[in-house]
Amino acid sequence: MKVDFMIVGAQKCGTTTLFQILNSHPLIVGARSKEPHFFSRSSDWKNELPQYNELYKETKDALYFEASTSYTFYPLMNLRIWDDIFDYNPHMKFIYIVRSPIDRIVSGYMHHYERGYTDLSLEEALIKDRLYIDLTRYYTQISPYIKVFGRNRVLIVDFNDLVCQRQTVLEEISEFLSINVNQFADNEQLQKNKSIGGYKMHHKFDSPSIPLKAIQKFLPRLWGKITDNSSRAFSTKPVLSSELKEMIVNMLELEINELQKLMKKDLTKWMLVGK
Repeated sequence: MKVDFMIVGAQKCGTTTLFQILNSHPLIVGARSKEPHFFSRSSDWKNELPQYNELYKETKDALYFEASTSYTFYPLMNLRIWDDIFDYNPHMKFIYIVRSPIDRIVSGYMHHYERGYTDLSLEEALIKDRLYIDLTRYYTQISPYIKVFGRNRVLIVDFNDLVCQRQTVLEEISEFLSINVNQFADNEQLQKNKSIGGYKMHHKFDSPSIPLKAIQKFLPRLWGKITDNSSRAFSTKPVLSSELKEMIVNMLELEINELQKLMKKDLTKWMLVGK
């Protein structure tokens, strides 16, 4: 088997929700781990393919997929990731979800703060960490995939359409993947990875030690206390100043203009800064 398509980002643009929806289709098989980050982190991916294949349950006539948002972390990870993926499967298809830059950046910051990757305020993080702007350079992130694989193998989806016009988006995706749109499970109430209304585990517990694994398995209540990260949870979304919103728009205006051409969609509302 080979993976047939990938959701490659952008981070905090609804990739988890879309993964769950697509994985509900009887002829689509998602990776056991939604984001294996295989091609962004593997130093020897060709020899590690058996481990990658183990993430999928082989199913007759199925399409296999994963959703590693790190595949659009250029230039912070694998600098030739699109070439590696082409070597793996030159017929790969890609779904890329985009969102209002200001909303994505605020949501991305909340994710990184709750997961313990930063202790900076939103304003400090935006100024000092290039991650937030780089991940929102949507045209820069997706254009290399288009150059390598062709425009017809890349589908760009607007997050707002996924939320407000879900059935239309699923019809577009189904046509893109050549599957029956009527075979998805009921998904109207599905919303994963909410920014507000819960909390995320600190990243230091992603790969627990053997003693911690034993606690996790046999003493779940104690595990819950050890991993309690509620002190970092947000009760409301942080608000950016007008000056920082303008900075984001100024830095990304050219990106937005080029993306509009790719999508053939008016995105000028992304450049409006409310006072």
